[in-house]
Parts: sequence; structure tokens; C-alpha cells
Amino acid sequence: MNLKLEKIGSRKRHRGWLALAAALALSLPAAGQALPNYLARHFQLPPLRLSPIAGLSRRVGKHGLELSLRQFLLLVLRNDPQIHLDRLQVSSAAAQVLSARAPFDPQLSLAFNSQRKLEPQYTQLGGASTLNSLGQSSSINFTQALPTGQNITAGFTSNRYSTNSQFNLFNPSIATGLTLSITEPLLRNRGNLLLKEPLRQAQGGVLVASDQSRVQIADLLVSAAEAYWNASGARQAIQVQQSALALAQRSYHHDQRALKLGALAPMDIYQSQAQVARTKLALLQAQAAYEESLDSLRRFIGADLNPKLRNLPITLEDAPEPQPGASPRLPLSQALAAALGRRPELLAARRQLLLDDLSETAARNRLRPELDLSGLYGSSGLGGDQIPASSLLGAGGTLQPGGLSDSLGQLFRFHAPFYGFSLQLNLPFRNSAAAASLANSYIQHSRDRAQLRDQQQSVTQSVRQADTELRMADEEIQAARVALDLTRKNVDAAHQKYLLGTTTLFEYLQQQSQLSDAETALLQAEIAWQVAAVRYRRADWTLLSSLHLHVSPLLGP
Repeated sequence: MNLKLEKIGSRKRHRGWLALAAALALSLPAAGQALPNYLARHFQLPPLRLSPIAGLSRRVGKHGLELSLRQFLLLVLRNDPQIHLDRLQVSSAAAQVLSARAPFDPQLSLAFNSQRKLEPQYTQLGGASTLNSLGQSSSINFTQALPTGQNITAGFTSNRYSTNSQFNLFNPSIATGLTLSITEPLLRNRGNLLLKEPLRQAQGGVLVASDQSRVQIADLLVSAAEAYWNASGARQAIQVQQSALALAQRSYHHDQRALKLGALAPMDIYQSQAQVARTKLALLQAQAAYEESLDSLRRFIGADLNPKLRNLPITLEDAPEPQPGASPRLPLSQALAAALGRRPELLAARRQLLLDDLSETAARNRLRPELDLSGLYGSSGLGGDQIPASSLLGAGGTLQPGGLSDSLGQLFRFHAPFYGFSLQLNLPFRNSAAAASLANSYIQHSRDRAQLRDQQQSVTQSVRQADTELRMADEEIQAARVALDLTRKNVDAAHQKYLLGTTTLFEYLQQQSQLSDAETALLQAEIAWQVAAVRYRRADWTLLSSLHLHVSPLLGP
């Protein structure tokens, strides 16, 4: 009878092992495909690549690349590599947030151990002359730190033990256990502050890096806008020199006719000839300066990297002459208030102060005693082939077969529960590291407050300087226009006097040079006004909104 029951139990176990093997065989192909995908998704970062040059082909027209200031700055945002470098700083700060989440990552560990022992016995209490035992243990443990402050640990254990000892009530015996424990910090690290502090620091660091990136991008746009207006002014300078050359050639042709008629001495023709030569030289220099300025624009938008576009001419649609009512000047007090409230430098400095407050709070928390309250609850089960106690006494009995299902049934029915709690106090007499951390946080807070004050002064000074530059540029344009108008009238009068013979050629040519200088002065004043307007909008932080541009440090324009 006992032999028959053992065969039945053996068949059940064999069937169980066969079912487990079949399930593993069916799951191996899926596991073989899922494992590489899991590794690639969790342990490999996506490659960071530069975006290709974009948006240029849309601006190609009959006259080459046709660019307004807004379109040019939009292409700068898309294609300038410095923009990509600035955004990588934000990406790097965002990666620190992922690293700071590590203490809150759940941990799942699985273990299996098997050990065979052969032990000669020197007493009858061992149950056999040579004790032959096989112990197999399996465990699954899960740990998780909750944002609310608790630490949770859940574990499952299964131990199978078989031996040739005749004194065991279960052979083999299968013991299972289920444990759940929760630990609550009551003083130090209450609310998981010490684990949350690095995460909040990293999250705040992303915002600070984003503000700093916006500042760097705005500075780059200011440089690009200045290059655009310098190029536009260089184009206008060519027209100024062409007008001066036409005026000089007109005088030279007049002198040639006078020389043929004998009304001019042969040596006097050299003055007008030299004037034409000097003007041609100035025209060539203006053309060279214009080509150099266009090369600078090509680099800003990445056109120099495209073989099809690097040699195309560029047509600038915006002229340096300011439009009526285009001045962005506000009352100084209003501009200062707007800049102090909007400038990213100040936002970054204020955010840094908040992070310093968090560091101080965490440093004080580290100085507290450590008092942890833990609660424990669990259950256990026991199964296996049970040998009656009467059989051990020689009275015979019937073997009761069992296995893992019996042990799990007892486990999850909580027939043998256990529970308890513990309170642990760790009272250090001195914590030098925490005291030094608190002192450093005080020093850093003071340093950041001084930096905020310095930033406020810098912003105030930049707004006042931008206001002064723009105001002076307005006045310079008005003065340059008056001077140009008077110089033109003076040149017309000198031309009439020269035709009547009441003035010398030298005086007439000198008046022509003064006209060219007046036109150049007006052009430079207009360029200075456009540059001052860009700097003013940068100072009160309305540059992007005035151009209807939105910049995200991570995603782009």
C-alpha cells in the first residue's frame, strides 16, 4: 500500500515537471526575442545626432536666398550648431533627473540555491549512519521606497529538504514563507526628504539650465541680428559709393570737355581723375566688405555646408532705415520693471535660491537622530510527503503524499501567520559630516544671494545702457538727416558755382567728398539704430515676442 502511494505521488511529480518543462519550451522563443528588446530599451541611450540643415530651400527665389530678419533668425535657430550645444546642456541636466530617481526604483531579486551533504553520524539521533541530505532554496524579494517616506519589502521563500533520516516527519519537506514589512522614518529622513532632495535638486537644475540656455540663445540671436544689419548696411554702403562714383565721374567728364575746349589747364585734370580713382577704390572695398558679411550670414544659417546653396547670392529684404513709429523704447521705470520680472538670468538665480533652501532643510534633517518604526506581517506553510509519528515509533502507518501545492495552500490561507513591530533609535553623539554640509549650504546660500544682487544690477545697467543707446541713435539719425540735406544743397550750390567759374575744382571735389561722408554717416546711424533696437529688446526681453518666435531649449523653434 505504501509503495502504491509512493508511485502515485511520483507520477504526480513527474507530470508536474513535464508540464513545467513544456511551458518553458514554449516560452523560450518569446523570451529570446523579448530579452534583447528589454536590454535595448533600458540599458542603451538613443544616439544624439545633429539635425540636417533645414528650411533653406524654401527661401530660394529669383534673386537667390531671400531673407528677412525674422526668417534669417528662424533659420539660425534651426541650423546653427551653437544652438544644439546650448540645448545639450539642458539634456544633460535632464539626464541627472533620471539618475536622481534611482533610490525610488523598485528592486526585484530572485535566487536559487542547491546543496547536497553527506555527513557520517556518531549518534543514533541523526536517523542514519551516514546522513544524506539535499537542500534546495528559492527566494523572491521586492523592495520599494515610496515618495511618502515608507520603505516596503516583500519576500517569498521556498525551501525543499530531503534526507534519509528516519526521524523526519516530512520527507521531502517543502516550507514556504511570505513576508511583508514596512519601515517608517519618524525623525531623520521623515517623508523621504533625504531621498527626495537629490531628485528635487536635479529637477530644479533642469529649470536653471533651461533659463541659462535661453540666455545663451538670446545672445546668439543678438549677434546674428547684428550681423544681418551689418550686411544690410554694407549693401547700402555700396549704393552710397556708387552715387559718389557717379558724381565724381560727372565732374571728370566736365573737366575733360573743358580741357578739350582749352578752358582747363592739362595739370588740373588730375584732381578729378584722382577723385574717380579714390571713389572706385572705396566702392571695391565696400563690395568686399559686403561679400564678407554675406559669408558670415551663410555660416549662421548653415548655407556654407550645402554645396548647392553656398554660392547662391543672398538678398536681404529688410533695409536699415527704421520705419516710422518702430522705436521699442518705453519709459525707463516700466522697462526696468519688465526686465527684472522677465529676464531668465534672474529667474535662474531665484530658482537657485529655492534649491539652496532645500539643501539647508536636508542638511538640518541629517543632524536629527534616526528613529525608525517597522511593522512585519507574514505567513508560512509546510508540505511534502508526511510520515506519521506512529511509523517513527515502529507502530506502522500510512504515508500521506504532499507537495508544493499543500505548502502554498497553507501559506495563502494564513494558517500559520506571524506579525510584530520594532522601534529602532540611532543617536549619534556627533555628526561632523552633516554639520559641515549644513555650513556649506549656508555659504552657498549667501553666495547665491550675492550673485542674485549682482545679476539685478547687471540687468538694471544693461536696460539703462540700451535705453541710452537707442535714444542717442534716434538723435543721431535726426542730426545725420539734417546734415545730409544741407550737404546736398551745398553740393548743388558748389556745382552751379563751378559751372559759373566762381569756385575752384578743389573746393567742388571737397564738397563731393563731404556728401559721401554725410551719406555714410546717415547709413551708420541707421545701422546703429537697428542694432540698438535689437539690444534694447534683448535687455527688456521682448526680442523673441517682437519677432513672433518661440524658443524651447529642448525642442527647438
